[in-house]
Amino acid sequence: MKLIVGLGNPGDGYARTRHNIGRRLIEFIVRTEKVKLASKKSLQSALASVSWSGEPLQLAHPLTYMNLSGEAIAALVKYWKVAADKDLLVVVDDVALPFGKFRLRGEGSSGGHNGLASIEEHLGSREYPRLRIGIGSCENKTIAASAGPDESLRDYVLAPFNVAEEKQMKKLLEKGMEACHSWVAEPLARAMSRVNAVAL
Repeated sequence: MKLIVGLGNPGDGYARTRHNIGRRLIEFIVRTEKVKLASKKSLQSALASVSWSGEPLQLAHPLTYMNLSGEAIAALVKYWKVAADKDLLVVVDDVALPFGKFRLRGEGSSGGHNGLASIEEHLGSREYPRLRIGIGSCENKTIAASAGPDESLRDYVLAPFNVAEEKQMKKLLEKGMEACHSWVAEPLARAMSRVNAVAL
């Protein structure tokens, strides 16, 4: 069995922010697969079950805030008895990547991301696959122009995507779903080669 978890913050106010792109991808996959997420408070997550390429798959997003993501993921890994180093995929936003660029890795550092830092703390390891989705850098004047030059990184990731980006969002989410499919169906090295070449 595989487990894919998309990170984000709960609540309507955060739903379309850059920081929630991981959670947004899970919600898109769930809608596409015509299943429903069900909240499971004991696991601090919302969950849905599907099957891809003959592989049982749990889709989830934490009900916790981003900086507590590790609590939910540790509970999910324990409950489903999955090996975090090969059967868990964490989907997360990345300000170091251009908007629409994907980066699949089998392990790595948190890179200053609070959600990944929490996961590393609770799993006691950096060895778990993650799919980073580029949300653009706040130093990119084209993207950040409407927010002003003094916008902080925190304000940037908690702000919504701009109009031009939202117009491309369906394509981005479709590409993200394809990336998740590749991770489930293919050896990691092959999936990485395929996914990391993708850009909008």
